[in-house]
Amino acid sequence: MVNSYKQSIILLGNKSDPLIKKMINLLMRDGKRSKAETVLNKTLQSLDSEYPGRAIHIFYLGIFAVRQDIGVRLKPKPKTRRNKRSFNVYLPRVISPICGLHLGMRSLLKASRDRSSISPLWENLSKELLKASQNDGEVIDKRYNLNKLAGSNKRRIHFGIRY
Repeated sequence: MVNSYKQSIILLGNKSDPLIKKMINLLMRDGKRSKAETVLNKTLQSLDSEYPGRAIHIFYLGIFAVRQDIGVRLKPKPKTRRNKRSFNVYLPRVISPICGLHLGMRSLLKASRDRSSISPLWENLSKELLKASQNDGEVIDKRYNLNKLAGSNKRRIHFGIRY
């Protein structure tokens, strides 16, 4: 038991790291910080059991793989005129790097929550992080589809950075 406690201290030893703090804040529900830290600890421990010494590296690779650079905003349909069809217009926008990291982390957590209700969240999160670090998985596919949609509609707008 002492060994696992030391291991969890080692894995989350740097709680002042901004990405780890943000992940804990996104995991936290109803102010239960210790439960969120436990979930992240178990996630990193399961990654460490499969890949010894590489858990933090996999965590960072997964986070940076899912960050978003471009977002798409849906412009409302114009008024329909006689004999003309109205259609949806997707307006691409450039997202700042910090906001893109946070959006990627949110999409990673959403995918792990939607993955399966049978297995615990920390197990799903470790699987999603591992797949994202290998440039595979549901979150990466969504990112590529979003980039393709933004690329096909890039003639509609000049890019501007949104903070």
